[in-house]
Amino acid sequence: MELSNKNALALLLDLNQDIDEYAEATVKNIVEDKNFDSLTYPPNGGLTELEKQELSKLENNEHLKNALRKVIADNSAGLIFSMLNIIDGTTDPKHMFAEWTGIKLVDQEENEDEEKFQDMLHDSFFETYWEWKKIRGDKNWKLDTYEE
Repeated sequence: MELSNKNALALLLDLNQDIDEYAEATVKNIVEDKNFDSLTYPPNGGLTELEKQELSKLENNEHLKNALRKVIADNSAGLIFSMLNIIDGTTDPKHMFAEWTGIKLVDQEENEDEEKFQDMLHDSFFETYWEWKKIRGDKNWKLDTYEE
């Protein structure tokens, strides 16, 4: 069984949406709400009191929030791109690579009529940003710098 174009696109669009939404939520928590207890990684982690004090100095303005969203989104996209490279088999994991045999993403149910995904997920991931941007609709901020 293979991965269909439909399911690959759905996955990649969802990843782009999650990047957008997580960046927005994180910036809102930090800059607007001054809620520094929303971090979930590492599991026992969080910020020290001194780190919280420094973050609380950030002013609530649109340029800062846009910049932070872009930094957070870029970090998230880099992580996802790296993971997709491992899934695509274009790189090996950094740990346990001697035992690594590779993995595949496949459709859970096979549909003979469905067109099969022939590209690399990591290559298609960045390309689907533009499709995600169309679906996303008009918000008062965006990750890219293109004027429309």
